[in-house]
Amino acid sequence: MEDKEISPEESLDLIQTMIGKARKRYTDNSFFFLLWGWICLVASLAHFYLGTYTDFEYPHIGWSMTIVGGIISAIKGARQDKTTVVRNYADKMYGWLWFSLGMAMFTIIFNGEIINWQVVPFILLLAGIGTVVSGAMMNFKPLQFGAIAFWVLSIIAFRQPENYQMLLMGLGVAVGYLLPGYMMKHNLKSHGV
Repeated sequence: MEDKEISPEESLDLIQTMIGKARKRYTDNSFFFLLWGWICLVASLAHFYLGTYTDFEYPHIGWSMTIVGGIISAIKGARQDKTTVVRNYADKMYGWLWFSLGMAMFTIIFNGEIINWQVVPFILLLAGIGTVVSGAMMNFKPLQFGAIAFWVLSIIAFRQPENYQMLLMGLGVAVGYLLPGYMMKHNLKSHGV
C-alpha cells in the first residue's frame, strides 16, 4: 500500500477535522452536566426546604436521586464507549477524572457524620476541580468560570449551617453545571461543536 502525499491545505483541513471531532466528543458531555446539575439542584432545594420548613426526619431523602443518576450515567457512558471508534489518552483521563472525583465525594458523604455533616464545602471544592479541568480539556471557558463559582461558594459554605449550605450547592450547580451544560448543548445544535 502506497502513502499518498497531501498538500499543506489538505493537511490543515485534516487536522481541523480531527480537532473538531474531538471537541464534539467532549461537547456531547453536556448530557452529564445537565443530568447531574438537575439532580443536585432538585436534591439540594428539597433538602433545604425539608430541613428548614418541616419536621421531616430525613431531609436528605432527595439525595437518593443520585443513585438513579449514577445508573443513568453508567449506561450512557457505556453506550458512548461502544460508538466511539477511537478512544485516546485524553478520553481516558477525562473518564478517570470524574470517576476519581465521584469516589472522593462518596467517601466524604459516607463519612459525613465524622465531620458533623459539613460535606457541602468539600463537594463544592471537588466539583470545581472536575469542572475547571473539563473546561480546560474542552477549551470551554464557561465551565472554567463555573469552577470559580464552585470555589467561591465553597468558601462561603464553610461558614454556613447545613441547611443554608444546600442553597449554596443549588446555586453552584446552576452556575457550574447547568448554565455551561445548556451552552454546550446550544453550541452542539447550532455549530456541531
